[in-house]
Amino acid sequence: MAKRAEFTVGIDLGGTKMHVGVVDREHRILGECRRKTRGDGGLDVVVDRMVGAVDRACDDAGIGFDQIAAVGVGAPSAIDHPRGVALRAVNLGWTDVPLRTLLAKRFDRPVTLDNDVNVAAWGESRLGAGRGVSTMLGVWVGTGVGGGLVLDGVLHRGHFFTAGEIGQMVIAASAPPGHRTVEEVCSRTGMVNALRGLVGRDEDSPLARRLHDAKRSHVGSSLLAEAYRNGHPAVRSVVEHAAERLGLVLANLATVLSPEAIVLGGGVTEAMGDAWIELVRAPFRRWVFPDALQRCRIEASTLGDHAGLLGAALQAADSVGR
Repeated sequence: MAKRAEFTVGIDLGGTKMHVGVVDREHRILGECRRKTRGDGGLDVVVDRMVGAVDRACDDAGIGFDQIAAVGVGAPSAIDHPRGVALRAVNLGWTDVPLRTLLAKRFDRPVTLDNDVNVAAWGESRLGAGRGVSTMLGVWVGTGVGGGLVLDGVLHRGHFFTAGEIGQMVIAASAPPGHRTVEEVCSRTGMVNALRGLVGRDEDSPLARRLHDAKRSHVGSSLLAEAYRNGHPAVRSVVEHAAERLGLVLANLATVLSPEAIVLGGGVTEAMGDAWIELVRAPFRRWVFPDALQRCRIEASTLGDHAGLLGAALQAADSVGR
């Protein structure tokens, strides 16, 4: 059994893909596996794919599963933490799924389960841009917008396990449906939806072709960032509007929470880089109260797309006293 305690596994489970890694005591990722989630196949298919991905990650690390002490999972759902139940994962079609118990039986190991942005924020607070900070807000901007709170060094989930749901905050109650919440305005999905009404079908650009091609309609964060850097007027208008709204929301949250740092992650942040951070930082500085909060740092994630994996692995390690 001593041999088993050498490593932990972190699983960052998303609606479309999963990212699995084997992590050692020094928080180094020794082996990884990325694969599609296949949520449309149902719960059993997703669990099977998670188990298979862990085996692949162990192979990549050159170790046997018998050396794994525990498994940590971040899932795209509010999590009833004491019971280990995924309450509602909309993009997987799950309601009240006892995921921790299901996985513990399959792995025959202790399993921890938390919200995907919670584990990413926890990873950043322990190992990344928030390291050494006792109170931190993490905000991930990608397909949607999610948040995680670390208060006085402890991950804060709230009484109803929904703390950090920044994406569902209403920022324009009188706006038309689809333009009212942070997620609807500030996520990549929200920005792309806005662009579809602004970019003409006759425009000859990769962005326009993707926006209006029904067969290839996915517009990723990298394409959005490229169009922004190239000075596309509609993209600049939409991105800057989203950043303005997000900066205002963060200023209000900082006024309430008084964090030492705000860490931004997710696909939009990674693709846009410093330009996105500066766009969000400006309205934050303008609106935050009191003046002491001008010292609150707004920084990009330093763990990138490994934040969720590492945060989940950290929770697994803590659960077995590592």
